[in-house]
Amino acid sequence: MRFTLDDWTSEFGKAQSRPRPYRNAAVSFRPSSIDDRELRRKLLEQGGLNVFKFPAAMIPGCDLLTDSGTTTMTMKQWSQLLLGDESYGSNEGYFEFKNQIVETFGPQWENRDRDQENVFIFHQGRAAEHGLFTCMAAILGAPGKRVGNEPFYIIPSNGHFDTTQANIEANCFEARNLFSPDLRAKDETSLFKGNMDLAQLEALLADPMTRERIPVVYMTITNNTGGGQPVSLANIRATAKLCRGYEVPFLFDACRFAENAWFNQQNEPLCKGKSVAEVVRLMFEHVDGFHISLKKDGLVNIGGCLVVNEQGLLAKRYPELRVMLVGHQILVEGHPTYGGLAGRDLKGVVEGLKTIVYGEYLTHRINQVRKFGAAIDEQCDASVVVKPVGGHAIYLDLDKFFARTKLRDDQFPGISLTALLLIAGHRMCELGVYAFGKMVDGKEAPSDPRVNNVRAAVPRLCYEDTDLLSAAEAVGILYRRRDEIPGVEVVYGQDRPMRHFISRFRFV
Repeated sequence: MRFTLDDWTSEFGKAQSRPRPYRNAAVSFRPSSIDDRELRRKLLEQGGLNVFKFPAAMIPGCDLLTDSGTTTMTMKQWSQLLLGDESYGSNEGYFEFKNQIVETFGPQWENRDRDQENVFIFHQGRAAEHGLFTCMAAILGAPGKRVGNEPFYIIPSNGHFDTTQANIEANCFEARNLFSPDLRAKDETSLFKGNMDLAQLEALLADPMTRERIPVVYMTITNNTGGGQPVSLANIRATAKLCRGYEVPFLFDACRFAENAWFNQQNEPLCKGKSVAEVVRLMFEHVDGFHISLKKDGLVNIGGCLVVNEQGLLAKRYPELRVMLVGHQILVEGHPTYGGLAGRDLKGVVEGLKTIVYGEYLTHRINQVRKFGAAIDEQCDASVVVKPVGGHAIYLDLDKFFARTKLRDDQFPGISLTALLLIAGHRMCELGVYAFGKMVDGKEAPSDPRVNNVRAAVPRLCYEDTDLLSAAEAVGILYRRRDEIPGVEVVYGQDRPMRHFISRFRFV
């Protein structure tokens, strides 16, 4: 009996491996000198063991320091860059970008009020955060209001990331993390460990004295601080309902909105049968504004923005905010219609926002990150990788990685781990007791709730599986000899804000 074409079609459908939904359009070769491990050791010492100070051109393996601005752009995006309009005021890309915001996130984001802007462009996400919190602090008089020694105003979130927290605190607000109980319990079966703790949020909002201190509620999608974990649509809706009930504006930190929507589509009955693009619109129906680093799910190398729903609580509660934001843009970024970006970058963003909701791309990307996590599991104890694996990165749980060693928190073993990985040729980032901790009265105080990870963030469309397997093997070598990994002491910067960007260390 011979196979028919239908039989062969079915047989090939059983294959476990799938081709990528894209192909390489350009290749960059590295100089052979970057294979010199001794040179990397010297450069590491010159940079004070700080991975941010290490020359990127000397990394032969995977640069997993961040997925922000490290995307390999598509041919369509490059074509749009060639068509960029560099006019100072009201360039072509500005109008296309505003239209694409509506197309991607929904009709409620249209700018109908011709006297006031609702899309505020910045050169990157943290600049958008800075603009928002600086203007809100001025409106509320935050620097002059205290409760004892603490800031009067509180901004709750499911998990503020480092730059968001820094911008909040720099403007005299308190950044308070309301991590999901599943995240705090390290429940590996929960599919939405990025959720807001609704009980804690309601307790804050239900108390009139505390509610007076909450100017906005924030939600990070996906929850980067909490291991890249997604937030369910059900949790978004419940958070929005609480905020509306108490008339408190609700905002997204939307850097990885499309990856979050993919997890919703795959795992949530509310999203069954819907495309990623449709799920994105369902998510953004519930917020009064959002800021986004377009360097993540905008698929570009530079850019950010803040968007305000003209009919939402943020605009109604703070009617002067949008006027102040325009003034802030002019002061620090240039004209509001380019916001610190070249016109060609805006054109690239427009194409990126079209591409990012392509379901096949997201499936390939997130499965690639999962395979990376599985490769580390094979090299180490499986509990070392935070589970489930998130959308953009692998997180190594340092408390588990170093559980049976003598290293203490004040020896910052995550810094040691990332420094030694550079000698292997791969760059990752400590997001643990050093990045999220601080000096209080001359003593180290870890974050509360405790966060202690090393993150390997995977740039979009950049690496192939074999590259990531090499990084997994390097992690495995260190894991098997973790008893021999030395601690570090801080040479400079321990008492500085955002200290992990600038500090210098040495092995002890």
